[in-house]
Amino acid sequence: MQLIQRHLYFLLLLLLLTACGSKSTKDELSKELTSVKSWAATAHFVGDAWIRKAVPTSYVKQTLVKTQEELKTETETLSKLSIPTANRSAIFKSLQQLQDTVSQMSKAVEKKNYQAVAQQIQQLSHQEQAIAKLSMTAGEQL
Repeated sequence: MQLIQRHLYFLLLLLLLTACGSKSTKDELSKELTSVKSWAATAHFVGDAWIRKAVPTSYVKQTLVKTQEELKTETETLSKLSIPTANRSAIFKSLQQLQDTVSQMSKAVEKKNYQAVAQQIQQLSHQEQAIAKLSMTAGEQL
């Protein structure tokens, strides 16, 4: 009888740890994707302000460099999480597209190409929406 109780306690403990681990991964994924959305919004905001000549070019350059660094850090952090395969590829594809857009935006600012920055801002809008959608669906599947 005691042996059965020990096994039941062990199984219960194992189930509790598994449940806590899943919640932790879900919370961490949500946290990281929220940070990614925030950095995308930052690039969007600063690019829009630059087009309106509301902020200096040097500030925009610095902000976009910081955005690129943070997106790289977020990508590294996300790569360490246990994300379901179906969501993993979509998340990393979106992150890569976002990084490419911010990089192109940075180059356009360097060349003072307002039209190209406006195009990159449109791309950012689409990517922000895609990441928000991924954040919701990926969290539901963990």
